[in-house]
Amino acid sequence: MDPAQFGYSTLPLQHKPYDTILPETLKGANTGKVAFVTGAGQGIGAAIAEALAKSGANVAILDLKLDNLAKTKETCLSHGVKVEDFACDVTDGEKVKEVMDQVEQKLGPIDVLINNAGILDQRPFMMSTFDGFWRQIEVNFKAPLMLIHQILPRMKERGSGCIINIASRSGTVDVPMTLGYVTSKAALIRATHTLQLEMELDGLDPAIHMYALHPGGVLTAMGGAGAAKEVKEKYGDITDEEFYKDLFKDGPPLCGQTCAYLATGRGKELRGFFFDCRQDIAKLLDYGRERLLKENRNTLTVNFIDGYCNEP
Repeated sequence: MDPAQFGYSTLPLQHKPYDTILPETLKGANTGKVAFVTGAGQGIGAAIAEALAKSGANVAILDLKLDNLAKTKETCLSHGVKVEDFACDVTDGEKVKEVMDQVEQKLGPIDVLINNAGILDQRPFMMSTFDGFWRQIEVNFKAPLMLIHQILPRMKERGSGCIINIASRSGTVDVPMTLGYVTSKAALIRATHTLQLEMELDGLDPAIHMYALHPGGVLTAMGGAGAAKEVKEKYGDITDEEFYKDLFKDGPPLCGQTCAYLATGRGKELRGFFFDCRQDIAKLLDYGRERLLKENRNTLTVNFIDGYCNEP
């Protein structure tokens, strides 16, 4: 893969929380809100839960096993908020509804949904079982949409809500050996754009605001696991390539604090868009929503050669 496919920023990128999204800036900004965070056992999900807790939100944290959530729960509780933890496979629709109902009983109506849980199986499609490939689609795309389908009627009834889908730059480029991952993340980005337009149809825009967010280059347990032994034996270990080392330079708190900021509603002008949390959110807001829409920025698109476009 050519690393230039990702593009190179000529504007400086943020690699840690900056003034606009610092914990001190957001202190108390989400007080009284209830946030629901999937995949909160470690890494990015744990950082998101902690950032929300620091900003005053009560948090419901989910992972496959309760044991995975012990440290996250302890950290969030230290910030003086209420925390409920749940063991849940987010691809199980009945369990998801049951957990969501329990959260609302214990903490109150859910104001913020963060779809963070995800998996990656790094291998060529022809070396995959179809079930293994499809499992990535179910966790990374089906599960977030199932959660959104459950939460939207509740948010509609209250007339407000924030949904953040943790997407990936991988959903905008072609990365071999990650077909399940890039496909599911591209679908999640497209769903975010489309669902925000549907909020307009029901008069719920911008009261219900959604975002697709690239969490930055974070070397998580998932991303750092690399390919399986049989894949490495055939293709070598592509994680050793020099450019990959340069991609992972961000810590989980950058994404966590960005989510806490978006949960406040201060970034509503970016609703429906896909963006990279390393991009200064104040700069994006200054660019302006109307300009982003007019220029077709921060959305999945296809660029045809000059002269070819859709018929009027």
